[in-house]
Amino acid sequence: MSVYSQMEIQAIRQSLERQREELIAQVRAVLSESEQNQFSAILGRSAGDSSDEALATSLADLSAARLNLDIRRLRELEAAAGRMDNPDFGVCPDCGVPISPARLVANPAALRCVACQETHEKTHAGQPHGSL
Repeated sequence: MSVYSQMEIQAIRQSLERQREELIAQVRAVLSESEQNQFSAILGRSAGDSSDEALATSLADLSAARLNLDIRRLRELEAAAGRMDNPDFGVCPDCGVPISPARLVANPAALRCVACQETHEKTHAGQPHGSL
């Protein structure tokens, strides 16, 4: 049995799906922009100078970092969607207290309550995250 009411679960699911759709749109936009920039770079290779190349490289790096972040967030949301059917969904694994429904609506992928998340971030600050 879930620790949340049906209305709370529905609000969390709706938020999760909305955030998921927004991320998918962002990923598609970044990929489309990246393809357009690559095509432009190929066409204009001889016309650019070194500062243009440096700017293009920086923009490409920024675009790749954004894409990496969006994909990681999308994976977190997919994992949360899979957990929603578990009876212990929304229970903080560190302290055993239910995560507030408002927190889960704002961040459906939240694994911990606010207090435990803050402790986790302080404890694990600076550790590398996986990437593509």
